[in-house]
Amino acid sequence: MGEIQVGETEMPPDIVLKKSPFLVVRQLNDNDVRVYSKLHGNLTSYGPEIVSVLQLFERPVRAGKAVTGMSGTYRRDPAVLIKELYDKHFLVEGDRSERDMFAEYVATARRRNEVARISRVTFLVSATCNLACKGCYHSFYDFKSGNMTAGFAGRVLAGLFPYLRKRGIPALLISFLGYEPLLNFETVSRVHDQAGAMSEEYGVDTTFKIFTNAFSIKRNIYDWIVRNRSRLSFKVSLDGVREDNDQRRLDRSGKGTFDRVVGNLERIIATGVKCDVLTTLSRINFSNIERFVDEMAAIGIRNITANIFCGQSPEERKLELSEEERFEAIKRMDRATEKHGIEFDGEWKFAVVQMITGAHFTCPAGMRQIVFCADGAIHPCQRFAGTELTFGTFGDDFWEKLGEGQCESYEHWTADLYDRVMERMDQEHADLTGWSCPFIPFMRGECLGKHVERDFNERLIEYYVTRPVDRIVARSRIHC
Repeated sequence: MGEIQVGETEMPPDIVLKKSPFLVVRQLNDNDVRVYSKLHGNLTSYGPEIVSVLQLFERPVRAGKAVTGMSGTYRRDPAVLIKELYDKHFLVEGDRSERDMFAEYVATARRRNEVARISRVTFLVSATCNLACKGCYHSFYDFKSGNMTAGFAGRVLAGLFPYLRKRGIPALLISFLGYEPLLNFETVSRVHDQAGAMSEEYGVDTTFKIFTNAFSIKRNIYDWIVRNRSRLSFKVSLDGVREDNDQRRLDRSGKGTFDRVVGNLERIIATGVKCDVLTTLSRINFSNIERFVDEMAAIGIRNITANIFCGQSPEERKLELSEEERFEAIKRMDRATEKHGIEFDGEWKFAVVQMITGAHFTCPAGMRQIVFCADGAIHPCQRFAGTELTFGTFGDDFWEKLGEGQCESYEHWTADLYDRVMERMDQEHADLTGWSCPFIPFMRGECLGKHVERDFNERLIEYYVTRPVDRIVARSRIHC
């Protein structure tokens, strides 16, 4: 078998190639054929001629023979096209098996993530909330941490920025999470100021995001937003139009929160700060999806994140959408936001982005982001904040150990994740279609790597294959 050198413009004519066992080809119309790999992604649009080109590789064939077979029938240089198809993993060496390819892929992902490259840090700053929302997922477990002090957060920052510089990470997103983070505004503002000063010192482009219910924006907070709007963004929780939101999102007196939250949303947007909305899809707001999007577009919202409601009690479980309703809700939300040019995402979208675009497989939890609680507990992502799943307790040597690949809790977590992924090969087809955010399986006592969403993800992927690429991949600057 001939050698393929990176950067080479032509394939060695004696190399034997075949269609990847993970290849998917979907002809949308007379002019557009979508091709991607169920292992490597790389969704690409081709003209209709690509169908006959790929048919040449139904069985292993020498590249030189395939070039001859393509001559005069395809407008591009055949050798260049074959090289492109190989680089995208649409064509593979003729002796490659499905199992070997999957094992190599997971092994490569595992090596790439032996040392974490954290670029998103979340501080869970407040242990209290000013609302009494029904079905709040924080009620699933006994959250014992208290309000975070600026002193503790400062210890985290002291090691974080040297870690970023040493690892060559140029940009950082710091998020503030609650219950309701603005109830501990003193810590939020002091962390913002300290991290802002350190970002200048260490040359790390640092931005800040506040996850809030926006129920109470006091005058001093509003003035602070105005002063610091260049680096700030907000994600505000709102669960549908007024009659839907006010069935779940209630204040301490049992009254609905919609009008007050939307009023504060408009105040925040008026400052020029980027402000997104986080909604939870359930049977309560299923029927009014389009109307909700229209209302958000009217006040200037440019991004909506929609997660799927997960109930814990028997009564809460009744509010969950069926699989058919979940798919329909996501599709309707996507169409409604597209009409207004609004970006749309959610935790369900990770598998779609992975399968179609080819972002090398990594659950982003703990590999790109990390959460710190006031009691020192370290969680792998925001969804797990406050749960028993942790990377241990923070110590002043944490960042040094993490950067040198000596953080045992991180090693154990990644080993469990990749071991469970590899086990799938013995159970069913060796691809990643079933991968999804592990939060709900974890909350229900199932393992992180459980293959629970194959059918649902297959439907989502089939839908998104037909969509414009910018409907699949968000344009935000820092991705998980």
